[in-house]
Amino acid sequence: MSRDLALGVDGGYFSIQKKGLKKYSGMRYGAWLFAKNFSFRLGVNKTKDFTEFVPTILYENSYNKHSYSLEYTHQNALFYTFALCPYEKRITAHHLSLSDYISMKEDRDLWANVTMNFFSNQDREVTAQYDWRFYYKLFLQKKFSYHIALEGWYTSHSKATSCFYSPNFSDSTLIRIDPQYRFSRYFALRGKIGVGYSFKDNTDPYKFGLWIFGNTKNSFSYNAGCLYSNATRLSAGTSYNYKECKLEAGYKW
Repeated sequence: MSRDLALGVDGGYFSIQKKGLKKYSGMRYGAWLFAKNFSFRLGVNKTKDFTEFVPTILYENSYNKHSYSLEYTHQNALFYTFALCPYEKRITAHHLSLSDYISMKEDRDLWANVTMNFFSNQDREVTAQYDWRFYYKLFLQKKFSYHIALEGWYTSHSKATSCFYSPNFSDSTLIRIDPQYRFSRYFALRGKIGVGYSFKDNTDPYKFGLWIFGNTKNSFSYNAGCLYSNATRLSAGTSYNYKECKLEAGYKW
């Protein structure tokens, strides 16, 4: 391929289960075409009950210390609500996302995002999010470090529905610490611990997680771990507990 064009493929397994109810799982895979600042993906979500094609268009660019992106995709709303009902009722969503990442001095940064989901059941969701890592410290010959961060999300829906959690308005604001220890370039640990408050729901959101990661060669890297939280907009209600585990590996050539 030329310098301006590149190809890529991806694939993975997903599983979702609500306590006491059914469990759904399937495969996700796709092919990418990269052309300068644009990326185009044609993907497939395949489960036991149905198969859907998933188009994605992504634009990425940078200006000074800003790295921003604009993304559109369309697929089952399961992947935006993490609820079983959209899967069962075949509710889909047009998804738009605008993000900006700002790199600051002393390993500090700010990420901000606005997403809009246009669900096929006529609900419209708008969510604003941010993650501001405003403090950074190194210890133990640069092997141990930590960030202190402030994060939040604020979401609204155009209508309530019993199919998935869709409040008129909901919010969550947390203070967080992200410790990290590098044993070597091949193996490191990264944590995440946060507590906060929801003004609308009058609840105390939290999250905590642990990951292992490394870069065995210049071209290969991996990341694996789990996050536990009741502070996610992809929830079923104010008493919802959320767990997400990921295993990622990448190779560049």
